[in-house]
Amino acid sequence: MATLIELDQLYKTTISKLPAESRLSYCIKHLDKIQSVLTKNAGALDSQQKGQLREIIEATQEEIGTLSRK
Repeated sequence: MATLIELDQLYKTTISKLPAESRLSYCIKHLDKIQSVLTKNAGALDSQQKGQLREIIEATQEEIGTLSRK
């Protein structure tokens, strides 16, 4: 499974350098946004797009878990 830092260029270049609390806040907001996009546009997305969004969701959830344990 790919990590968020591998999938999200903004997270890699900027967010990952912020304090853990700020990274956690970003991840929570990012997760909400991606889940909303997937839910609202499920019928319009092809299977590859849905797979990419699910991969980002999983990576974001993993990052949230990691940051929450710190």
